[in-house]
Parts: sequence; C-alpha cells; structure tokens
Amino acid sequence: MKYVFRIVNALLAAAIFPAVVFLEFILFRVSTTLFEAGLEESITIKFIIDVLTGKEEMWYNLITLNEGGFAFPAALEPYKARLIAVVVLFGIALVAALFVFIWSICSNKRIPVLVASALGIVSAISMTGVFNSVAKLLMDGTINVVELFTSNWIISLLGEIIVVDYIGFAGFHNAIIFLFVGIIVWTLSFYLVELGEPKEEKSKEKVKKK
Repeated sequence: MKYVFRIVNALLAAAIFPAVVFLEFILFRVSTTLFEAGLEESITIKFIIDVLTGKEEMWYNLITLNEGGFAFPAALEPYKARLIAVVVLFGIALVAALFVFIWSICSNKRIPVLVASALGIVSAISMTGVFNSVAKLLMDGTINVVELFTSNWIISLLGEIIVVDYIGFAGFHNAIIFLFVGIIVWTLSFYLVELGEPKEEKSKEKVKKK
C-alpha cells in the first residue's frame, strides 16, 4: 500500500507542471468608451513563452520597444517589486511540487510531503493576492493598459477609449491549490488507515523495517 501512496503523491505533484503550462493563466476583459463592444480572452503560460521567444510575431512586435528585444514596460516600473514577488512565489510553489515528486519516489516519510504541500498552497494564495493588487491598478485606470505594449503615440491614443473591465488569474492557480490539497488529503488518509490497523500488523511492519 505504501508504494501506492508514493506513486499517487508523485503523480499528483507531477500533474502541477502541465497544469501550469497549458491551463488558462490570465483572463482579461476589455471594452471601449465609444460604443458597446468588448473582448474577453484568456492566455496560457505557453502562449506567453511563445510571445517572448518571438513565435507569436504580432504580439512580440507589440511588446518590443526596440530592436534589442523585449523591454520591461515603463508603466509597470513602480510595481516591479510586486511582480517579482509574484514570480518568486510562483517559483516556490513549483519547487514545492518538485520536492513532493522527488521525495515521494525516494521516501515513505509523510511529514515533509505535508509541509511542502502546505507551503505550495500558501505560495499560490499569496501569489494570487499580490498579482490582484497590481491588476486592480489596471482596472481602475491607474495604469494605462496600452502603455504596456508600446510607446507609439497613435496606439497610445487608444488608451483613452480602451477600458480594462477585468484582469486576473484564470484557472492555473486553482489547479495548483487543488492538487496540493489532494496530496494533503491523500497523505492524511494513510495516517487514518494506519491508526485503524491491528497492533499485530503494525508490529510486523516495524520488524520488517529493522
């Protein structure tokens, strides 16, 4: 049974990585002040990677301010520390998932799995909160969304008529939390099973370990 416990934990931890890459990352809705029209779209991390590497040429050209390649948007400079915090917290969640995956393959001990999973959940929730604090500035107009893409004056004029109705994480962060919760529930369930085992079976297992 312990091998089943370790395999399932490893699979749940491994599932976090494709979920992060391929599930919806950011959802945004924009509208115009001139007429009733809007756009709702979601993007994945895979799409963002394709943009930054130039595979999505149209979007790459929009965010590239010079021939040297990608330039961090000047409009976000005052909030760079918060965005770095989002990346760091995201990285912690991924490291926690990697730790659970490797540990589950190598060891039966469960406390480290519970601690790492709890850390992953806290990181994902904190990451969401910090990101929302920046997203709120786009929704209330503090940051002009058009300034994130280009400094061209013609495009900048669109900033006067484009309104960001909503921007936030779409679903990948919920997948991270859900999978870590699954790992915790699965791990705790084995504690309950062991508590219900007859004393004779427990003593036999201890003898085997020795």
